[in-house]
Amino acid sequence: MNPTYPDLKGRTALVTGASSGIGLGIAEALLEQGLRVVLQFKSHEQEARALAARFPGAAFFVQAELGSERGCTDLARSARETLGKVDLFVHSAGIWNDGPIESMTAALLEEMFRVNTFSAFYLLRELVPALRPKGSVVLVGSTAGERGESRHSHYAASKGALQSMMMSLAVELAPQVRVNLVSPGWVHTQMADAALSRIGPNLLPTLPNKRVARVEDIVNAVLYLASDASGHVLGQVLSVSGGALLVVPRGQLKAAE
Repeated sequence: MNPTYPDLKGRTALVTGASSGIGLGIAEALLEQGLRVVLQFKSHEQEARALAARFPGAAFFVQAELGSERGCTDLARSARETLGKVDLFVHSAGIWNDGPIESMTAALLEEMFRVNTFSAFYLLRELVPALRPKGSVVLVGSTAGERGESRHSHYAASKGALQSMMMSLAVELAPQVRVNLVSPGWVHTQMADAALSRIGPNLLPTLPNKRVARVEDIVNAVLYLASDASGHVLGQVLSVSGGALLVVPRGQLKAAE
């Protein structure tokens, strides 16, 4: 059960990646809080339609390809036309795949940055006028962007760039628009569960909280940053990783080997 933030009721939001995983959980929670929400999806149309059907008149699904500037500008225009003012922008869409440096192709690297990083620049460029004078932006990063991730340097770099962008825009757009970032570690989602099934037994001993995050954990962080409860919070990275970035005692490291 998510906490209730009465100030969110009646506001409007655009959520990317809203048909699966973290984005779907965020979109559903915002609708339950009483927002009108544009749900962006690339695939999983059935899930987007099903969510919109549960909230008639409040949820509007839009298919958009965020790997291109045109797809981003079209989505932003659609959101503005549908909602008028955009009070909240949550950028959850992203991709994750293997990328050993020895076999890194230009296509693999460029797609990662187009979807995970460039899309945030393009969308915010178009949305800022609609977010003023009192809007909030929550970007979904990753602990990989904070500490790196072996065999996923392209993913980690794309999320690290997103974090730097967030800190820059938090200053540039304040005080009219607050910009923050939620940084999940491992989360039980369709995208991650195959990998978690392989590494889970070795992963858990390294997590001080001794569990992998649920989507709800990330949702609650986003709700807080979207609401007036965090009205004096901007330019911050809210890590939701069960303490994954903390120094792990040597005994726990040995147990994880």
